[in-house]
Amino acid sequence: MKQLLLLPFLLLFTITFVDAQGTQDSTLVVVGGQEAKVAYNSGLDAIKNKKFKLAVQKFSEAIAYDANFAKAYLNRARAMQSLKQEESALMDLDSAIAKDANLGEAYYMKGKIAQNKKQIDDAFALYQTAIEKGYKDANVYYFSGVIKFEKQEYDAAIEYYTKAIEKNPKHAFAYNDRGSAKRKKEDYDGAIKDYTKATNIDSKLALAFDNLSMVKTLKKDYEGAIKASNKAIALNPKSYIAYNNRGSIYYANKEYDKAIQDYKKAISLKEDYAYAYNNLGNIQYKKKNYKEAIASYTKAIKSKKNYGIAFLNRGISKEMARDAKGACLDWKKAAELGVKKANQYAAGCN
Repeated sequence: MKQLLLLPFLLLFTITFVDAQGTQDSTLVVVGGQEAKVAYNSGLDAIKNKKFKLAVQKFSEAIAYDANFAKAYLNRARAMQSLKQEESALMDLDSAIAKDANLGEAYYMKGKIAQNKKQIDDAFALYQTAIEKGYKDANVYYFSGVIKFEKQEYDAAIEYYTKAIEKNPKHAFAYNDRGSAKRKKEDYDGAIKDYTKATNIDSKLALAFDNLSMVKTLKKDYEGAIKASNKAIALNPKSYIAYNNRGSIYYANKEYDKAIQDYKKAISLKEDYAYAYNNLGNIQYKKKNYKEAIASYTKAIKSKKNYGIAFLNRGISKEMARDAKGACLDWKKAAELGVKKANQYAAGCN
């Protein structure tokens, strides 16, 4: 999947100052009882300027003045997350919840940490608690959708992405990911519509152009697919995935020489990219260059040891190269790895 963009949510605040006295040694005078708020506001300002260590210091000062300042714990946790101090952030989030059990954003932030740790069931439960507590930011719905997508519950994913879009109509990632969920349901027209909307919102979102190109390929709109793929590569020239995908478009359109160039470009950007080696092998097989195809499939398997399709394909190429024994070994391995089609080939082996 893609990279997730989570922008920090900054709480609104008001800074209260009292004019300095007109003396030679004038200093800032703070109204009594406002020390915690002043330190807290300084912490928010530090987060805004990405000075996270300073933010931690200022929120700590706020907490020292007021031990029940729930939002100071919350925002210190945010600063700690930015400093990759997740365990300390979790402790602060628990403290924030202890001070204010209805602070929905704290549950959301705990959910994000759980999701980063691949604890997706815990993360989803925390997101739902955040929503129940009144936290309605678009991202709480978006990341709920991401989890449902990962669990292959595409209808539920679409519902959550749609809620995210309702909260933030400019949420390009929600449109992109909803398009992917629709693609999984073979709603290609719906997917194209969502990917296009994502690119309209964010004209530099390379992954949306890449996804759009692949769905247009499924619709056999090769011209439109190449146009979208070219845009993805222009935006991210080092994307080996984009080159591999454009190669697959050329392959589908039987432009094999162009496909070979793109697969080789993908490999040059990522030497252990198994999928590009497998795809390159497919073209070499079509060109009846069986030894070259076998070598490419072997590299794919070396990069991804349990790559069942590559074992199947290498077996087919070995058969064409008159290596029946090697072919059977590869087909049996592919079958062990769950490639159902391999059983048909292996059935003829001794």
